[in-house]
Amino acid sequence: MNDTPAWNTNALILCTLLPVLLMGSWLLEPTHSLWQALDEKVFWAMNNSLADNKSWQATWAVANNRMFDLVAALSMVLLFGHYALFRDRQNLRHYIAIGMVLVCALFVAALIGTQLIPIERPSATAQFPEALRLSELAPWIKTKDYSSDSFPGDHGVVLMMCAGFLVWHLPRSYGIAACIFAVLFTLPRLMSGAHWLTDEIVGAVAVDTLVMGWFFATPLQDKLLTWFEKLLGLFGKRG
Repeated sequence: MNDTPAWNTNALILCTLLPVLLMGSWLLEPTHSLWQALDEKVFWAMNNSLADNKSWQATWAVANNRMFDLVAALSMVLLFGHYALFRDRQNLRHYIAIGMVLVCALFVAALIGTQLIPIERPSATAQFPEALRLSELAPWIKTKDYSSDSFPGDHGVVLMMCAGFLVWHLPRSYGIAACIFAVLFTLPRLMSGAHWLTDEIVGAVAVDTLVMGWFFATPLQDKLLTWFEKLLGLFGKRG
């Protein structure tokens, strides 16, 4: 568990400046063209791999079904719950409060991603009608392979935020596992073409870096944790 000063000015400046620079490099030339070239190269490499192998197609079709999203969420919850319940159960209330703060951070990130970033970007499969579509290759299962507005990657925002909180609050091994989960469970949307690579490594990273900077490098997280723990204590007494 990390103990930091109430205000970490250097970290806050870095976590505010980095998203600005990252977004600027994606929006403006000459770097925009470089990002776009990378997006297209990665997309076509993944999309072309779906051409012939039925097992490969089925794997990614299942991975892009909405029910599989529950597997991603459950993996993060179980990882967090394992430590809270089996390694530090005496502080269970504290970990529940952390989960509540995480929900607040996800809400702020979603607000920024949907309301404050005025970018409407169609997914790769929307831009390239000739691209292979998992929904056509594996019509026996409902799968997400299209988005009319893919930036920033909402899937990546949630997974990276969860990983960030686990890295911050749990021992290193749990944080590493959470980061691996975040990468693995973000891959399906890239493989299906529902998101571009930069939806995740630019959009999601920029949003999450900004939000986590303001949560972790200011008193905000500590104040929310204290408030939620007191609230949980009141409910515990009433029970």
